[in-house]
Amino acid sequence: MKYKKFVIKNYKGIQDLTIDLSKRPNCKIYTFIGLNESGKTTILEAINVVNKGFPKAEVHRLIPKQSKANFTGKVSVEAWVEVDVEDNVRIAQFLRERGFVRYKQISSFSIRTTCSFEGSKHQKNISYWGFSPEMRKKGAKKSRVFGHEEQIWQDLVTYIQENLMPRILYYENFLFSFPERIYLTGDSSEEPANVQYRDVVEDILQEIIPNGTIKTSLVDNYLSKDSASRDIFESRVEILQTRISNEVFSSWGRLFNSTSRKPSVVLRFGVEEGESVYLELRIKENSEFFYISERSLGFRWFFSFLFFTLFRKNRKTDLGETLFLLDEPASNLHSTAQQRLLETFERFVEEESKPLKLLYTTHSHHMINPKWLEGAFVVKNDAIDYSDTFDVKSVVNIQAFPYRQFVAQNPNQQDYYQPALDALDYQPGLLEKVPSVIMTEGKNDYYTLRYINEVIKGNKYEIRNLLPGSGCAKNIPVIQLYLAWNKDFLILLDSDKAGKIAKQQYVDSLGPIITSKIKTYDEFVSEIGTSSMEEIFNESERLLVTRLFNPSATKYKKSEFNTAIQEAFINKRKIEFSDETLQKFDNLLAGLSLFWAQEC
Repeated sequence: MKYKKFVIKNYKGIQDLTIDLSKRPNCKIYTFIGLNESGKTTILEAINVVNKGFPKAEVHRLIPKQSKANFTGKVSVEAWVEVDVEDNVRIAQFLRERGFVRYKQISSFSIRTTCSFEGSKHQKNISYWGFSPEMRKKGAKKSRVFGHEEQIWQDLVTYIQENLMPRILYYENFLFSFPERIYLTGDSSEEPANVQYRDVVEDILQEIIPNGTIKTSLVDNYLSKDSASRDIFESRVEILQTRISNEVFSSWGRLFNSTSRKPSVVLRFGVEEGESVYLELRIKENSEFFYISERSLGFRWFFSFLFFTLFRKNRKTDLGETLFLLDEPASNLHSTAQQRLLETFERFVEEESKPLKLLYTTHSHHMINPKWLEGAFVVKNDAIDYSDTFDVKSVVNIQAFPYRQFVAQNPNQQDYYQPALDALDYQPGLLEKVPSVIMTEGKNDYYTLRYINEVIKGNKYEIRNLLPGSGCAKNIPVIQLYLAWNKDFLILLDSDKAGKIAKQQYVDSLGPIITSKIKTYDEFVSEIGTSSMEEIFNESERLLVTRLFNPSATKYKKSEFNTAIQEAFINKRKIEFSDETLQKFDNLLAGLSLFWAQEC
């Protein structure tokens, strides 16, 4: 199972908001872009309600700000869940064991969790399952729909909740203050700040001992006085240490290209006040031992992130797709560390043994990967006038716009990234280095060139800093900036009629000084001829790619073709193209690489 969409109503500053993940089913990473106080955290908190329910101690904080004096109504979060073939097989087996010989498969259902108020006073919380299975019991003449008042319906819902529902894991920044002690038993082990650390220890343990628990596999043996139990305990601790060290630090080495340092994890167990068993996790480097809290902020953050996610995503008991929610990850780290984190995200979703999605919020432009903009949302709070810090309206309305929609509503932007930068109120720093760029005509050419070079050709050609433009003749503001900065650039245009006209328009507007900085494809590869980027592919290839997005397509459609290329690039999916087509791209990329080496 996996989540398709979330519908949130009257939750804090959200009046009515839908986060639809099904429109980009192949996306694995979703970015929520917005300034501080825009409502990004509120959206993640609302999604987490599906997993955790409404916070009992803070239900009064859920009431919309403008209605706190007298709110009568419901706060609700509704999740739509997609059910696949394997899920239906498991449901049918569950029912068969209880005497049901027929079950009509379903494709989706909804769960709506509500919190009702009267006069701003909390009344009750209820979960509604939009789930009406049709089935037939052995001996019955025909199938019928079963409802929530019947025991088999309740048993089936419990089975789905415990075994098939996709999990949601919400990580706030405070969780990355790694504790010196993780309590395994006693009252301290149930503290909210400790529970998630303890659960990760159990996840790792279950990789070693299927169905093992902290109590039966570790604590009981640790507290036992006989030598056999102590031997078992010490053996398991050694395996745990090795498992954590290998997993975390191998990922660390790939992330930071570091092979010289060979740190390892050491676990030390103890008993506090005669009842609470705890473990301390330390890092050993050479002959020195360090608590995680004694290392740099960057080390603590990345170690904690890897510790939490690498083991949790492979949890054997989770059958459905896991949704990871990260609130402002690495917001207090410098720009290089933030960019490293984006690399970690990419590896994280590529290397999984089980399906997962990652949703994260950010107000930093360093935390935006252009490859993921198709799955991005721009978050805005209508109550805040971002040009006046002190102007806050009484009516709060948090909205999230799919990035594509946001771009369409802001057509006069300078380039493809600009709406995201505007949403973050981005201004270049005085010490910021401005790179030389090769600017494509638009985002579709940008994705196609990167896809062919990086996915199909395995990064064969050295072409850095590709910049997606806004259209064949709409990039004058960016060109003016690069002229003002005295930085090298190349404008790359289609070699069709529109591209030739655009080239002349640029020269007419900005002068002959930029003539050598504007090239069409046929100036690099004569056999391309008067073609657009899509026409470099032959007719059958264009239809093949179109069908990756729309399997029922009978003819090539440009928008569907380009969406399919983008998704293939994001997911590193290889498509078979003819030798003739690949040769044209080889020649084009080689020409661009040479131009870059000589001019930029």
